[in-house]
Amino acid sequence: MNREKFLPIIAILFCCVISILFVNLIYAPLKSETTSKQMQVRRFQAVEKNLDEFKKRHGNLENFFTLTESRLSDAREFLPAESMQDVFVAGLYKIAYKNNVVVNSIQIGELQAVEQNSDNNKNFFRQTVTVKFEADYISTLKFLREILNGNRLTTLENISLESGKDILSGNMELSIFNLAASG
Repeated sequence: MNREKFLPIIAILFCCVISILFVNLIYAPLKSETTSKQMQVRRFQAVEKNLDEFKKRHGNLENFFTLTESRLSDAREFLPAESMQDVFVAGLYKIAYKNNVVVNSIQIGELQAVEQNSDNNKNFFRQTVTVKFEADYISTLKFLREILNGNRLTTLENISLESGKDILSGNMELSIFNLAASG
């Protein structure tokens, strides 16, 4: 008879233990995982929304990437990773020919460190280029403007001009810049 008295209590305790085990071992982990998945879905939806807005702003992404690559290419030419002095000299000759300027000589100086950039430890280097030329006044101005407004970081350090009958003889010192010390 004693057993029959405790049977309902044991059944109730058994149900309580099973319920506690179910909540702790199955329900809570599943709820946590479900919440985590819901948060991931919300993040993905936010990223998708941002991508859609980006696509709407930029329309055709191929055009955007082409334009961005073009800008990067221009930046690499403006301050190249190497001296590329031969490319610069060839460009000088082309500009001179285009503007009716006769280049008598071009002398390239040594690379000189200009500034230490502490953020990424890249050195900037300057190289002096001396150009002796002959041209009329207007051609000289066009020549200088095209060099200084070109797609390479170039500064005019010094210029001297001597006047002849219809022609100027000039000597100019330019500086070109690059990131790494290689020629």
